[in-house]
Parts: sequence; C-alpha cells; structure tokens
Amino acid sequence: MGLIFLILFGLTLFVLYIAVRRTWASLLVTGTVGAMLSVLFVVLYALTYEDTSTEQAIFAGIIGGLGFSGAVIVIASFFRTNQPSADVQLKPLSKQEDKTSGQEVHRNQTPE
Repeated sequence: MGLIFLILFGLTLFVLYIAVRRTWASLLVTGTVGAMLSVLFVVLYALTYEDTSTEQAIFAGIIGGLGFSGAVIVIASFFRTNQPSADVQLKPLSKQEDKTSGQEVHRNQTPE
C-alpha cells in the first residue's frame, strides 16, 4: 500500500513541474496545490509503516513534502524564465557573424 502513495507523490512532483513550467495556472495556486498534495502523500506513505507515530508522519510529510515541492518549483521557475522565446533564432557555436563587418568569425582563429 505504501508503494501506491510513493508513486502518487512522484506523479504529483512530475505534474507540478510541468504545471509550473507551462504556466497552467498562477504560481501561487499551482505551488499551493502541489505542496499540499505532496505533504499528504508523504504523510500517508509514512503512516503505512507500523513503527511510525502520527507525529513523526506529519513531521516527515511537512519536511519532505514541502522540501521536494519547493525544489521542484524553484527548478521549474528557473528553466521557465531562462527559456528563450519562440522568436529567438539560435546560431551554432562554430560560426558566428561579426555584427560590425558582416564577416564570419571562427572561434579558433584570431581576428585580423
């Protein structure tokens, strides 16, 4: 039974990453829902073990759920803000045009 909660926790983090990266909703709503689900699934996973008390499960859920959710939100937000827009054209690194003279400049050659 615990494996199901662990799988749901992983799926929650995956969907949270995609939701933040694709901006499906505001960051506050997405982060709150994702963090709440993560905490819930970690608590339920911890409660499946006999030697775990309720207080320990809640503590582990808060620390683990919020920690992983926070990391996923930070990583997804970082990649979303640093992603080039669709109208940006990327050029290969081997050849770049010199903007001032229109000549091609190779990385391994020194300019004249």
